[in-house]
Amino acid sequence: MSDFQDNLKDKIRDLKQNPGGIFGLLYPYIFIVILILGLIYMSNLGEIARQTIPPNLPDTTSSKQLKIEEPRTVAAVNVMELSEPTDELLSKGKGLYESNCASCHGVDGKGDGPASQGLNPPPRNYTVKQGWVNGQKISQIYETLENGINGTAMRSFDYLSPEDKFALAHYIRKTFVPIPPMDSKSDLQNLDQTYNLSKERKVPGQIPVEAAMDLIIKENSNKVNKVKEAVKEISEDKSDGAVIFKKVTKNPEAAIISLINSSDWKQNKNKFVDLVVDNVNQDGFNDKIFFLSDSQWNVLYNYMSKFL
Repeated sequence: MSDFQDNLKDKIRDLKQNPGGIFGLLYPYIFIVILILGLIYMSNLGEIARQTIPPNLPDTTSSKQLKIEEPRTVAAVNVMELSEPTDELLSKGKGLYESNCASCHGVDGKGDGPASQGLNPPPRNYTVKQGWVNGQKISQIYETLENGINGTAMRSFDYLSPEDKFALAHYIRKTFVPIPPMDSKSDLQNLDQTYNLSKERKVPGQIPVEAAMDLIIKENSNKVNKVKEAVKEISEDKSDGAVIFKKVTKNPEAAIISLINSSDWKQNKNKFVDLVVDNVNQDGFNDKIFFLSDSQWNVLYNYMSKFL
């Protein structure tokens, strides 16, 4: 034990005389600690660089208001005849393409029109054979024009007539598509059956929800104003008809509304009597209506007919 203590004392004495030796003894341990800290730092580098506050991205979503469209009739067409690219169809197709398609698909059909910037996916490059969603046949392009393509900026052009859609398809194929595939007879027959092209069709009108609501509010607003004005005028009127009306009504506003909502009663007095009597206590009139004489009915009918 004394030899060990002597050696230890000698080492301590040497370290005091040579302090740098301490670093030599500790260097392996320091290196290991630094290595471990470095590995921990590298493993958490992704967390350190990660943005914890979500970026304030601009809202690029937009809603497009539907147009009000009148009901229309779509004339029957001969699909087999329209499947042939006549000069007339190609000329019409060119005009339709320039006014409806070139802004996105470009004048040369390469999908590089001025409105194509930022669209994802980009508009179809017609000069490339690959990647067509529906295909390059007349029937397939017609389907795209009719339904649009979900998830893209390609909207439906169903408002175009069948002849216009054929004209557009012919122009695109003839001008841009290299060696376009041909439709079989069954392809064209299926197209005819799918969209009922050989028969005349009635297309209902279209009105956006917002426009419909505005219309309803406007109509009801006009009706409310008309009712208020009528009730006020009758309340100030001293004529026999006004006196009888005030006597047989418990809710003048409701009585006026019931008369405004129906025009059949203006045909004759009997229809007027039926309307009022059949809905007593619901249409604003009261039970005193049953005690009116025939002459009083005449006075009331004539008064309300002229008034409303």
